[in-house]
Amino acid sequence: QVPQARPFYDCLARRFCTEGAGVLELIRGAFILVVRTGRTVHLARDGAGNRTVFYGRCKTRWLFGIEPKAITAVPAFAKRIRPAALAQYLACSFVPGSGTMLQDLFELPAGTAVSLRAGAEPDLFRWFRFEVEERPPAEATTDCQVAASSADDAVWIKRFRAEMERAVAERIPRNEPVSLFLSGGLDSSVIAAELARQIGGRNVRTWAIHFGKKYHHELDFARAVADRCGTIHEEVHIRPRHFLPRLRQMVWHLDDPIGDPITQPNFELAAHVAGESGFIFNGEGGDPCFGGPKNIPMMLHHWYGGLTRRPNFRERHYLQSYRRAWEEIDCLLSDEVRSQIDVARDLDGVFAPYLRATHPRLFLNRLTAINIREKGAHLIQPKVERMLGAHGLTPLAPLFDERIIRFSFEMPARMKLHRGIEKVILKRAYEDELPAGVINRPKSGMRVPVHYWFRSELRRYARRILNPREVRRVGLFNPERVKQLLSYDIEEGRGRYGLRLWMLITFELWRRIVVERETV
Repeated sequence: QVPQARPFYDCLARRFCTEGAGVLELIRGAFILVVRTGRTVHLARDGAGNRTVFYGRCKTRWLFGIEPKAITAVPAFAKRIRPAALAQYLACSFVPGSGTMLQDLFELPAGTAVSLRAGAEPDLFRWFRFEVEERPPAEATTDCQVAASSADDAVWIKRFRAEMERAVAERIPRNEPVSLFLSGGLDSSVIAAELARQIGGRNVRTWAIHFGKKYHHELDFARAVADRCGTIHEEVHIRPRHFLPRLRQMVWHLDDPIGDPITQPNFELAAHVAGESGFIFNGEGGDPCFGGPKNIPMMLHHWYGGLTRRPNFRERHYLQSYRRAWEEIDCLLSDEVRSQIDVARDLDGVFAPYLRATHPRLFLNRLTAINIREKGAHLIQPKVERMLGAHGLTPLAPLFDERIIRFSFEMPARMKLHRGIEKVILKRAYEDELPAGVINRPKSGMRVPVHYWFRSELRRYARRILNPREVRRVGLFNPERVKQLLSYDIEEGRGRYGLRLWMLITFELWRRIVVERETV
C-alpha cells in the first residue's frame, strides 16, 4: 500500500501476465495476489496458506474476496448448504479441500492460482510443489554407513537451525513489542528459544492459557520454558461464563465453521493480548511439517493393518484418526442429507490423491503433504488468521515458512520420525536451549475441557441451541441422536460427547448467522 511499493506491484503484474504463475515462486510470506487481464481475473494464494481467498459462482458471474462474507453478502448468491461438506465437517471438524460448507463457494488451496472468467469454469494451477524436494532414502546397514548417517544428521540439524534463524528473524517486527503464544508444547517452545537467542528473553512477552487448575493444563511446561528463556510471562484463565456472550461473534469471524474447541480460547487470548502488540508469534506448523499425532498410528496401520484390505482402507483409517465424529455420520445426519452423500466420493475421495500418490514415495511424506495442504491450509491457518485478525492482530508462524516446508521434504525422513520419536530434528536442534522435560515429553496437545463444560456450565446453553423442535425444523440432523448426545447417552463406541456437541453448536450458530441472517 505504500507509494514506493507500487513499482514492485506493477512489475509483478507484468511478469505474471507474461510468465504465468511460475513467477509466484519469487514471492515469500503471506500474500494474496489479484491480477486482471481483460475480462479474466487471476487469484493466487501464498504457498503455505497464511492468507485465505475465496471465490463463488453467482449465476454466470464469479465473485471473490478474502472472506466468504464478501460473497455471501451479495443478494443474488444462493446460500445452500452442501451435504458432502456436512459429512466432511463431522469427520474432520473442518471442511477439507477447495469446497466450503456452501454450494458454489470455494476456498483457493494454498500455493495455487486460479483464473476466473464470466461464463467459464475456473482454471486452477498449483505453483507451490514442495513434494518434489523429497530426498531418496538411504539405508544404514554397516558401521561405516551408520557413522556417515550420524555425520549427515549433524549437517541437517545445522541447516535446520539456519532456516529457523532466518524464518524467525524475517518476522520480528520493527519498533513493535514481540509476543508469543506459548502453549508449553515443543513447537512454540522452539520459537521462544529462537526469539530469546536473537533479541533477548526480556524483550519477549509470552502468553499461556488454561481452563482452571482442576483441568488438564500445561502451565508448568510453559512456565519452565519462559523461565529458561527469560521471557516476560503471563497466564490467562479462560472460563465459559466469560466467553459465552462472545461465542456467536467468534463463529461470525470464522466464516466457514471450524469445530475445533481451541478456536474460542484462541479468540479470547487474542482479545486479552490486543493492545499489547500487533504481531503474535506462534508454533503452528510444527505438527504438519515435522510430525503430527496421526503419523505413528497411520504408519502402523499402513504396515500391519491386517491381511484383508479393502481398496480404501487407508482413507477410512485416516478419517478415523481425526477422532472427531466419523462414527456419527450415519447416526447423526438426517435421512435426507445422508441419501445425498457418497462416502467414497465425498470423504475417501478428498484424501485418496495423497495416500495413493506415487510421489512423494515415502508414506510418511504423503501424510506430511496431507497435513500441510489440508489441515494446515484449511484448518490451522484460517483459524489462527481469523481469531487473531478479529482483534487487529497479525499471526507470525515461522514453522509455516515456505522454505521450512520445502526443507521438511528435503531432509531424511528419520529426522521427522525415528523409533517412535516424532519431530526428531526440532528436539535435537534445541535440546541445549530448552528444559529436558519439554524436549522429552510426548505430544499432548491443548485439551479444552468441553466434555465437562457441557455437563455443567454449558449444559443449559447447549440444550437451548440444539432444542429438538429447531433441529427437526432445519432437517439436517437426527433429533433423536442429538438428544442422546445432550444426555451423554450413547452405548456404542466412544461418546466424545463434549467435542461432538461443540461441533454441532458451532455449526448451528454459523448456519443461523450465515444462512438465516440472524444478528451477531
